[in-house]
Amino acid sequence: PFYFDPNIQIMAAIIKRDDNKQKWEDTEFPLVCETCLGDNPYIRMTKEPHGKQCQVCERPFTVFAWQAGTKGRLKRVEICKSCAQAKNVCQVCIYDMQYGLPVKVRDKILKEYGGGGALTAVPQSMANRSWYTAQQERALAQGENQVGDANALAIAKLEEMANMQPRYERNMAKLCSFFAKGECNRGDNCPFRHEMPRDRNDPMVKQNTKNRFYGQSDPVANRILGRQRRKEEEDNKVDEDGYDKARATLYMRFQGDAPYPAMTEADIRDKFYSFGEIVSVRAQPEKGQAFVEFTQPDAAELAIASMNKKTLLDRPLYVKWARAPKRGEVAVKKRGEETATSKHVGMKKPLAPPGGVSRAPIPKGVVKPPAHVAAMIAARRQRKGDGGGGASASGVPRPGSRLPRPGGGPIRGGVGRRPGAGAAAGKPYYPSADPSRLGTKTDPK
Repeated sequence: PFYFDPNIQIMAAIIKRDDNKQKWEDTEFPLVCETCLGDNPYIRMTKEPHGKQCQVCERPFTVFAWQAGTKGRLKRVEICKSCAQAKNVCQVCIYDMQYGLPVKVRDKILKEYGGGGALTAVPQSMANRSWYTAQQERALAQGENQVGDANALAIAKLEEMANMQPRYERNMAKLCSFFAKGECNRGDNCPFRHEMPRDRNDPMVKQNTKNRFYGQSDPVANRILGRQRRKEEEDNKVDEDGYDKARATLYMRFQGDAPYPAMTEADIRDKFYSFGEIVSVRAQPEKGQAFVEFTQPDAAELAIASMNKKTLLDRPLYVKWARAPKRGEVAVKKRGEETATSKHVGMKKPLAPPGGVSRAPIPKGVVKPPAHVAAMIAARRQRKGDGGGGASASGVPRPGSRLPRPGGGPIRGGVGRRPGAGAAAGKPYYPSADPSRLGTKTDPK
């Protein structure tokens, strides 16, 4: 006979309940950035196990709350620690823990500059997200990471845009709704800010934690990317005056005014040799600048991204692409300077007609010929004007001459006619109509 044991049903319910709870997160300390912790080195936190569900994976997790600084508001974590570790972001502000940038900005830089292997796509469905979270936790427990490493150029771009200085103004108290209505009677004792709210149409007001985690519809990231795009446009405007970017040469100079540190070629090579093979270094210590030429353009691009705003001899640097000299130009002039040829450039006077005498003044440095030499030149011109049948003494061509008149026009003389033809022939000479040439069948007459 079959006997029902109630203890078996109770044990099955306990096992099922424990299996559900295994998916809930229970941690001892949150993953937060220095800005969210606040300026107070002594922090008192409250811990509530399974007190809230994550806004990304919707699993219950341990909630931590604390006052962010002496004048900051009460802050609490918004996403679970597993999701934060998957994207390497803060549990409160959803900013990258290494570079202090939004997720959308970081992923865009990694994708554009060849660091696509460092991107991680967190599934959005509940079943796939649970499987991904379990795989990520297992990998982290074994000291591994499912995300690959970014390349050097992407890391250099991120370090250039990084902002790791604490911004404690983000911890300020929220706005007082009663003050906006004109009904707050607390005065200075009110824990909220007495400021008028922003416009409702302002995109900075509409921020969503889940969208910021996935890098979608993030107004803060859009503002940072727009500022970076305007900066690149300003850098491109510098070379709009006709100069091209050098192939593999960078230009560096010290920021600030003189006096500059005593810079040598060895100092520059020691600082830039790790980015690639250097062909030459042209240093100008008195001007605090130098030109470094690499064998490959990729090495120069990596050096520019890595060394811009970095220090050399305890002095910050400004590094960018060098200008390629124009064709026929020996030295590239600096911006705002005038060369000897570009100074006092006026309207050029037209040349004298053929056979005429130029009335232009003699330039400086040219010695005027002696009187007897000038007389010989004048007599020679007179003989040419009388017997040559070309131009008269006034410089104007005669009617029967073959010289062109001033101003151009077709030459009606012997040029362009058939050899041996007289002046009475009216037809022009075409080489293709010459019977003496191969391949022609027409009669030039």
